[in-house]
Amino acid sequence: MSNALIASVQSMQNDLRRMDTISQNMVNIATPGYKRAIPVAGAFDAMLAAPQLDALSSPARAPTINSVLDLSAGAFKQTNKPFDLAIAGDGYFELATPQGPAYTRAGDFHLDARGRLVSQAGYALQGMQGDLVLNGAAAAIDHSGRITQDGATIGQVKLVRFADARALVKNGAGLLQAAAGMDGATEAKPELQVGYLENSNVTPMREMVSMMETTRHFEAAQKLFQGYDEKIASAIQKLGQF
Repeated sequence: MSNALIASVQSMQNDLRRMDTISQNMVNIATPGYKRAIPVAGAFDAMLAAPQLDALSSPARAPTINSVLDLSAGAFKQTNKPFDLAIAGDGYFELATPQGPAYTRAGDFHLDARGRLVSQAGYALQGMQGDLVLNGAAAAIDHSGRITQDGATIGQVKLVRFADARALVKNGAGLLQAAAGMDGATEAKPELQVGYLENSNVTPMREMVSMMETTRHFEAAQKLFQGYDEKIASAIQKLGQF
C-alpha cells in the first residue's frame, strides 16, 4: 500500500483516539476532582531522526497520539456536608483498592455500614494508621485533616504528593495510580476545605473546540484517502486499456 494511504489511515486512527480522550473529558465535566486528559502527538523530529529503511519495511507513519494529565485545580463548590473535603494546594487523598493504593482529588466521602470513611465507589479513605473508622458519634474534620469525636482525636486524613504527579496513570475506576518505576508518594500537608468539593478542571468550551478541530482534521484525512484511491483506480483503468 502507498505511503500516502498508510499515513492518511494512521492520521484518522489518531483522530479517533483524540476524540475518545475528548469524549471522556466531556462525560466527566461534573465528576468531582476529575483531571482532564490532554491528547498529544509524539515528537515529529524524533521520527525524522529515526533510522530510515526502505519504504516497504518502514512505511511512513503519523505521530502516535498519547494523553497526559492536566493537573490544574478545579474550582471549589460549597456543599456544607461534613465529610466533603477539598484540597487547597498540592496533594491527593489515598484510597485502599483491590489493585493497591490509588489517589484522587475527589473528596466526596461518606460512612459505610462499618463506619469507615469511603469514596463513592466504596474504597476506604486512608489515614496515617490505615482505614478511618468512626465510632458513630458526631465527628469533625479540621483544616489539617485531624478527625475528632467528643473532643478526642481519633485519626488523621492521609494526604500525599509526588515529585512528578504527571507520571500518574488512570486506572479503570477513574482513579490515579503510580506508574512502574515512579518515585513513591510522600506526606503532604496542604490545607483542607471542609464542606467543599473540587470540581473537575474540564472546560466545556475548550473541549467543544477541540472536538470540532478533530472532526475537521478527520474529514480532511478521509478526503485525502478517497482522492488518492480514486487516482490509483483511474491509473489502473487506463493501464488496462493498453
